[in-house]
Amino acid sequence: MTEAPESTCPFGPRYQVYWDMRYELFSRFDEARVDAAGLYTMVPEAAALHLAKRATGSRVLDVCSGIGSMSIAFARAGKQVTAVEIDTGKVEMARHNARVYGVADRIEFLVGDITSRKLLETLPEDIDTLFLDPPWGKGPGDYRRRGITQLSDLALADADLRALARGLPCREVMLRIPPNFDIDLFRDVPGDKVGFTTGSGLVHWYFVRIAKQAFVDLPDKSAP
Repeated sequence: MTEAPESTCPFGPRYQVYWDMRYELFSRFDEARVDAAGLYTMVPEAAALHLAKRATGSRVLDVCSGIGSMSIAFARAGKQVTAVEIDTGKVEMARHNARVYGVADRIEFLVGDITSRKLLETLPEDIDTLFLDPPWGKGPGDYRRRGITQLSDLALADADLRALARGLPCREVMLRIPPNFDIDLFRDVPGDKVGFTTGSGLVHWYFVRIAKQAFVDLPDKSAP
C-alpha cells in the first residue's frame, strides 16, 4: 500500500485546510500529538500567545482545553493554568504537548465535566481568568447551520455559560466564539473585542475579554 504524501491530511479531506496550516497551529507540530477535532479547533500559536498575554492576574482556568493549545499559550505567558477537559485521550495529548513546549510544570490537567459538583470542588479558589472555548458544533463548519449563534447555543452539558461563570471564583472571562456569533451582545460592554480575520478580511472567529459580572449580566440576545 502506498503511503499518503506528507501534504495529505491523515484525517481526511474535510480537515485538509487545517492540516495545511499545521505549523501555524503549532510551530513544533511534528513533535506534537493531535487528533482531528484538536486540529480544527486549535487557536494558531501566534494568536494564542497574543490572547494569553491579555489575561490579567496569574492564574487561568481553561475550560474545554482540548489538546492544550491555549493552556500552553497561557503557561508560556507566565500563568499558572488549570486545564479542564472531559476527553481523557485529549488530556493525554495535551500533557505531551505541554512537555514539548517545556511548560508542563505550569499546567494542572483535570479530566472531567466542568459542570459537575465533584470537579468544581477541586478547582483553585484564586482564579483570575476563566477562558471558555466551548464546542461550536459537531464538526468543521457545523455552526453555520445556525443563522446566528447565541450564548445559549454554546451551553456545556445544558449549563448556560453565564451560570457557569457565576459559580466560579474568577475576576474576568475570556471567550472564543464563532464568526456568526451575535457580537452586538457585547456592544456596550467594556473590554476587549477582537475579530481574527483571514487575509481577505473574513472573520475566522471572535475573541472577547470582559469582567466576570459583565459576562454574567449579559442578556440572552442583543437589543434590536
